[in-house]
Amino acid sequence: MSELFSDYLKKYQKVLKNLFSQQNLPSEELQRGIPEKVLDQITALNPSAVSIPQAYGGRGSHPAEILSLLESTSYESLPLSLILGINGALFLEPLAKYGEEKLKNETFPSFLNNSSLGGLMITEPGYGTDALAMKTSWEKSRSGYTIEGEKHWAGLSGRADYWLMTAREKKGSDELKRDIDFFICDSSDPRQFVKPVEEFSNLGLYMIPYARNRVDIEVPSHHRLIPGKSGIRLMQDLLHRSRMRFSGMATGFIHRMLDEAVSHTRQRVVSGKSLFSYDQVQKRLSELQADFTISSAFCRHAAGISSIDHDLSGKSLEANVHKTVLSDMMQNASQSLLQLVGAKGYKLSHIAGRSVVDSRPFQIFEGSNDVIYQQVADQFLKHMALIKNFNLSEALASHPLTSRMAERFKKITSFSVSPDMVQRKKVDFGRILGRITGLEWTLEMGQGGYDPALINQALESMTERIQALLGSFQGGNKACYIPIESGNNVFWRETVQS
Repeated sequence: MSELFSDYLKKYQKVLKNLFSQQNLPSEELQRGIPEKVLDQITALNPSAVSIPQAYGGRGSHPAEILSLLESTSYESLPLSLILGINGALFLEPLAKYGEEKLKNETFPSFLNNSSLGGLMITEPGYGTDALAMKTSWEKSRSGYTIEGEKHWAGLSGRADYWLMTAREKKGSDELKRDIDFFICDSSDPRQFVKPVEEFSNLGLYMIPYARNRVDIEVPSHHRLIPGKSGIRLMQDLLHRSRMRFSGMATGFIHRMLDEAVSHTRQRVVSGKSLFSYDQVQKRLSELQADFTISSAFCRHAAGISSIDHDLSGKSLEANVHKTVLSDMMQNASQSLLQLVGAKGYKLSHIAGRSVVDSRPFQIFEGSNDVIYQQVADQFLKHMALIKNFNLSEALASHPLTSRMAERFKKITSFSVSPDMVQRKKVDFGRILGRITGLEWTLEMGQGGYDPALINQALESMTERIQALLGSFQGGNKACYIPIESGNNVFWRETVQS
């Protein structure tokens, strides 16, 4: 494409601003499904082209362009940004990297010319986080592969024109092989149509349809993706890249929360003075601004390493930090805006209330944050075991993702951690490591020329929060649920003296 991306992005942002121009969310975003007037005007600008290589008529699948598009979209509409994120990171990019030439030549024109949308089906009832236990199976047929099973919580259920379907090969009557395979399904072909059998009334993200889907399809032989070493490695590469795309969505979203918060607090007068002038309000605003800076640093980092030319299957630590820290910052940003706006923000039609429920799933899908923080901790503990040093300060100094920030935290991290810490401590440990890593990338962005005042503010703000997390981590809380035997005195009123 000959048009400069900067010119394209300006045109795209203008259309978005016109579509989502009012203070409160447009009424269409409060209806189930994708509003046609929104979809038609957006797809007319062909945003899918940023995720398609130039050889097939796209813009080139450059991470910086993809992230910038997602950032601009999420500033106006987080659900729409997630739709484009699903379409790109979970369908077009894996197709570009692992699809056969015949399949790519058949499929990409539909996205460039017919405004098609694609999605990914991994999650199954009973097998959410445990994707490797999926029961959807495939067998060879005369013309390709038959696939049977059940999938749920796939974004764009019943709406996607194409699906990237995951399944395991049958090796016996009831047994499945361990590896996972990926297939492209064209919904326009009745033999490849995945049928939604139960529509979900999702709490947020109304624009995106979710459902339980029955899979009983047959796809041509060239619709199977070609993994490098294994299907599991392909899935890791795909999911790690998708998690790094969170940075684009998070940056635009947090930026919007910041702008809304500043605008509201400047206009709102409480006890004769602007809400903006209150110290606690300034603390909230400074944290929002700091998180926008840190999220921007995540974008910069992701832009440098997440091209489809790179194998991200071994980048789980970076990808998991992106997913967890960014989604936590998104939820915190929406909660801060709601707190500042007050009662009127607690409406479905207000951007503050809507943003709280729309950003919350980011802490759940593609792996619960509690689980992924534990994985971050486990990976860092492996590093500590490898260097045979469990002093946190010294381990931070020796790790490439935290070495520059180690000196800043030396005084408060000069203690030994146990490699056998309990799970709750691993989750706390992962939170700490993720935020220190985020500050490492923020410092790198500062050295690249970003506003030093904003860099310093981000460092100060997040340092304070890391100190609080360290205090919790070093605490001795081991409380667990206590079973109450029938007949035991557990009623508060029995303790009141008459």
